[in-house]
Amino acid sequence: MASSLLLLLLLFSVLLFSSAALAATIPEKKKFIVYLGNEPHPSFDAIGHHHRLLSDILGSHDAAKESIFHSYTLSMNAFAAKLSDEEAAQLAELDGVVSVFPARIDPFSASFSGKGYGPPPARWRGKCTGTRVFKCNNKLIGAKWFRLDGKAPSNDVMAPQDNKGHGTHVASTVAGNPISNANIYGLAQGTARGGARSARIASYKACYADSACNDEDILAAFDAAISDGVDIINLSVGEDPGKSFTDALAVGAYHAMRRGILTVASAGNMGPMHRTVVNYSPWMLTVGASTHDRQFGTDIVLGNGKRITGTSVNTFQTDKVFRPLVLGIDATTVGMTFSAQMCGPDSLDPEKVKGKIVVCKITGSAEAADKVVNAAGGVGLVIEMTKPVDRAETFELPATMLSKEGGAIIREYIDSLGSEGKPVAKIEKSRALTTKDIVIPSFSARAGLGGSRHEHLSRLPLLHPLLRRPQDYRHGPFQIMSGTSMATPHVAGAAAYVKSFHPSWSPASIRSALMTTARPIPPSILPNSTTKSTKLDLEYAYGSGQIDPLAAVNPGLVYDLTESSYLRFLCTKHPNTTAVSILTGSRNFDCAPYSKGKGYDALNYPSFHYVVPDSAKASAATYRRIVTNVGQGAAVYKAVVEAPVGVEIEVKPAKLEFAKVNEKRVFDVVVRVAAVSGRPPYIASGSLTWSDGVHRVRSPVAIHYT
Repeated sequence: MASSLLLLLLLFSVLLFSSAALAATIPEKKKFIVYLGNEPHPSFDAIGHHHRLLSDILGSHDAAKESIFHSYTLSMNAFAAKLSDEEAAQLAELDGVVSVFPARIDPFSASFSGKGYGPPPARWRGKCTGTRVFKCNNKLIGAKWFRLDGKAPSNDVMAPQDNKGHGTHVASTVAGNPISNANIYGLAQGTARGGARSARIASYKACYADSACNDEDILAAFDAAISDGVDIINLSVGEDPGKSFTDALAVGAYHAMRRGILTVASAGNMGPMHRTVVNYSPWMLTVGASTHDRQFGTDIVLGNGKRITGTSVNTFQTDKVFRPLVLGIDATTVGMTFSAQMCGPDSLDPEKVKGKIVVCKITGSAEAADKVVNAAGGVGLVIEMTKPVDRAETFELPATMLSKEGGAIIREYIDSLGSEGKPVAKIEKSRALTTKDIVIPSFSARAGLGGSRHEHLSRLPLLHPLLRRPQDYRHGPFQIMSGTSMATPHVAGAAAYVKSFHPSWSPASIRSALMTTARPIPPSILPNSTTKSTKLDLEYAYGSGQIDPLAAVNPGLVYDLTESSYLRFLCTKHPNTTAVSILTGSRNFDCAPYSKGKGYDALNYPSFHYVVPDSAKASAATYRRIVTNVGQGAAVYKAVVEAPVGVEIEVKPAKLEFAKVNEKRVFDVVVRVAAVSGRPPYIASGSLTWSDGVHRVRSPVAIHYT
């Protein structure tokens, strides 16, 4: 029986951006977050303490009050202030200062109707801080916004409303009500519903239409959500790649974990290069993207009868007549030949484009080409992509995206007609295609070895392949979007679903259930990359696999973790570092009471990652793991190992016997890697699966050769 409905936090976002203006004559005042540790005691005057602390640096109480623009006092002790670099450095030296670091939803959607819901659970402490036109209900039970600098962009509002559609799409994916007859202008007909459709939603707007997701606003949203009593946090936001344990998102997620709240976060859209994954702190559940069995094909028919199938979400009706076809490079304005080939801004001559379908060769993003062609009077767009065409986009006019091979067919057709020829074509309306092939899109961020050699394989790719850009002028109640920000709410909804059956489970247990029951993805899903290295990504691209929410409700075994587990990991792998101080809230945190974590990675994580120090020499690593029986009762599990060539994986013991539920068992995994003569593979992929004949508890084993 599922428990009472859950409370969810939605943070609206794109990737984080930060900028700074340089002052010529006076020290620049920047925004800093001054972190002082865990939440203060109720009797402690935290705000007064913040003012007194800063007045020691600025020289007066009034100056301190003017500098501080927000105090975090609900689930953490911190404040945000405008300081010069010198002032921040001085403040960081004061006793008691742990760290100083730089620093939406549519309520009218039917997805958030409160009809049929009773009042919010008694434990809910949040509220709706909307405007007169923004009203909460028994489904959307909370809405707050955070813009601590008080400066909203001209095309957005200081209110919880979503002006771009990003947050509304995320929220409805997590927990939206079922809506029948959902479609995009006749495409993708069906019922739209969230992953945990009976869950309640609380919205915390920390990102705005200017793509600004400020650290101080994100942290304020975390502070409020934790205090309000949410159960799952969806974080469709990302810092820069390379940051991990000490950025605002990691700090907020750590405090959430301390309160029993799982943070599900996007891996980022900066793939396919390695080391681009964000939000990989081990107390988060990090989500990549993959496709599902439905794609959209958009055909272009040439004047010679040849038909080429491309990719897009083209909702315009098929043109009844053929239109003139022209290459962008042949429709250039004076001196803009190179830019015209890519249909760059102001590069096309309207006299050469009006009434025609334009072919553009794009090496990067295709976002602007349709606007350029439309403004020049074009009636259609063909985009020849030099990178993989692995997601469908929506454009302002009829359009299709082709591979280099498809583009070559069009060029051959145009060339065959000679200089006096009149090539023509028509673009047909998109149609749904069914495919069994799973693809990890090129944009989905990849893991890899960065500054830390202990990044864990925590990413769970999930389907959502198509994109609708917010600036598209054709609006409707439903849209198609893609990106890891859109994959994340699928997993957040699944996490909420699991928690509804197991309300007492820890965040780590929920994450373990989703990871160990995920469907493994064969390496063959990575052949369509333009870069050789990406073909070898394996677990760095697809993590544990595609989630199976139904299986995750009954995983059999879980790998649990507590706050002490993470502290033991940090003290073992990163002793006496800023990360330990920031997360513990103690500048002089003593790791001595925390015994050294067992095994190679010192963390009871449901995956294994070994970095071979020297591929020319044989090496080995031992991992210590503890699993908890969450099945129906007594059980016997046997280890099933798949090892890649040149690698031996031994499990000790190879059989685990449980007499009752919640019983724990310890085992070791020994990975032995033989010496490799010649060039080794980038990654070798294996797995360990515990099976009792009913459950399959699978963990990937990735061997990284250096």
